[in-house]
Amino acid sequence: MRVLHVQYTSPGAYPPLLRGAALLADAGADILMLGRRVLGLDALDAPPMEGVDIRLVPAAADGWRLKAHYARYAAWVVREGAAWKPDWIYASDLLAAPIALALGALTGARIAYHEHDAPSPEQPSWTIRQCLAARRRLIRRADLIVTPNAERSAALARLGGRHVVTAWNCPRRPRGAAPARRERGALRVVYRGSINGERLPVSVVDAVAAAGSDVTMAIAGYETVGSRGHVVAIESRARALGISDRVRVLGTVPEARLEVLCAQSHVGLALMPIESLDENMRHMTGASNKVFEYWSTGVVPLVSDLPDWRATFVDPGYALACDPRQAHSAAQVLRWAADRRDDLRTIAARAWDRLQTDWNYETQFAPVMDVMLGGAARPPSAATATPTEAACVF
Repeated sequence: MRVLHVQYTSPGAYPPLLRGAALLADAGADILMLGRRVLGLDALDAPPMEGVDIRLVPAAADGWRLKAHYARYAAWVVREGAAWKPDWIYASDLLAAPIALALGALTGARIAYHEHDAPSPEQPSWTIRQCLAARRRLIRRADLIVTPNAERSAALARLGGRHVVTAWNCPRRPRGAAPARRERGALRVVYRGSINGERLPVSVVDAVAAAGSDVTMAIAGYETVGSRGHVVAIESRARALGISDRVRVLGTVPEARLEVLCAQSHVGLALMPIESLDENMRHMTGASNKVFEYWSTGVVPLVSDLPDWRATFVDPGYALACDPRQAHSAAQVLRWAADRRDDLRTIAARAWDRLQTDWNYETQFAPVMDVMLGGAARPPSAATATPTEAACVF
């Protein structure tokens, strides 16, 4: 079986894509991933994987040249895909929707649409509006629809009138022994991922300062397009509080080095805004990679005190919670963690055991594997796109 992954970004920016591709490759599938580089983020490049061929076009420029770049990318994918003749097309973002429709009509391949980030329906760009129209058709016609969150799956099920698979963004099932016990020393707090004011508010710097001199924080990640300058704000606040030596901003860190950093840390920040108009921010239980990635290295997540997060992760004893809007709330939790290392270790061990059972991608991705490898029938509500219908989205 041949599976062509299409995403107008670097596959390394979406770890679940790589995990799913690796699982399919392990099952005997040939995987070709066609994406693009992200300007200034070479550290996101995926590592070599057995059975997975990753090809990336150069990073795109801004402005009008971005549309030309996308058009060239779409033409390249259709050309490569037509020559490669995939059995499945695995589309993973909004901009991949029209390409998947066109290529599916051209090759007759079955289509899986795995939507990691839900797009905003209000878009001023003509190009994006066309992609949204293609997404609506794809949701009705694809052979398989996947999201990382139950609420998101329910929304797409209503939109398409069909079943949607939910696959949480968990890591692969851990192998080997559980992470080693951390040294007592300073309480090391870590943050990994995209850096913006919603996921890493400046208030966390105040929390580190208030928690005590034996609490440090390391930040590994990159600023998103709409949050340029946020790192400067974090560093400025640390200087103003006199804790620059306790708050380190490391930039984008390769995955191997990131695992080492987390393996040396105790608490990992996985904060979400308490209130948000963004559908993705409102429905992140299961969709957030951070909590699972922290657990896989023995780190205890500190999450926002939201009802779904508390019910899923905090009350069962897998994570800690605070109000990210209030520095004193996070400071109290960090002080508790610094003083209760044995309790912290118990939480980490409990989460590690859960990773072995169902909070792993082997389990979460199994329904997708069943359809793709088992040749399950197309849902009755799905229809086949004609070449004319698919081509009209460009």
